[in-house]
Amino acid sequence: MSRFEGMFEHPLATAVGGSLALWALLEITPAIAAPDEGAEQDHLVILELGASGEREISEHTSHIGPAVGLEIEPIENWLEIELGASTYRSQGARNWEIELPFKKPFRLSGTIEVMPGLGPTWTHTTQSGAQSGTWGAAAVIDLFVWRSRRLGWFLEPSYGIALGDGSKKSVGLTGGIFFAAP
Repeated sequence: MSRFEGMFEHPLATAVGGSLALWALLEITPAIAAPDEGAEQDHLVILELGASGEREISEHTSHIGPAVGLEIEPIENWLEIELGASTYRSQGARNWEIELPFKKPFRLSGTIEVMPGLGPTWTHTTQSGAQSGTWGAAAVIDLFVWRSRRLGWFLEPSYGIALGDGSKKSVGLTGGIFFAAP
C-alpha cells in the first residue's frame, strides 16, 4: 500500500482544510498596502490560482485537482466574467472542466467582495464508454478577500448540472489566492 493511498478519500474536506490553512497563513502575514475603505479596485484582470474539490451527487464520487481562472470586470460594479479551468483524475480517466460564469459584484467593504453568478460549463473526459464532451451550467458564489491592492484569497462554492449523460449534479468548492494585474 502506497503511503499516499487514502490521502484524498474526502477531497472536499481536503479542499476546505487547505483553504482554511491558506486563510490562516494570509491572516498572520501583515497586509501590505491594504486598500482604503471604499477605494475602487483599479485592475484590468485577476489571475486566480488554487484547488478545486467536487462531489458528484448522483454518482457519490469525489475528486480534487488544481484550478486556474482569469477574471475581468467589463461593466464596473455590475458585471464580472470569469474564465475558469480545472483538471482532475476520476475512475482512471483524466477530466478537464471549463466554466464561464457571469457574476454581479457586491463590495461589502474596501477589502471584501461577494459575487453570485451563473454560467455555462464544458467538461471533457478520457474515460472509455463515457461521452467525451458535456455541456452544463453552474451557479457560483465567489468570496474575495483583498489583503493588499494586488493580492488576496478567494473561496467559491458552486452547484453544477451536466446536461448530457444523465444530468449529473455536483457541488464543489474552489479556493486559493488571486493576483490583480494593473
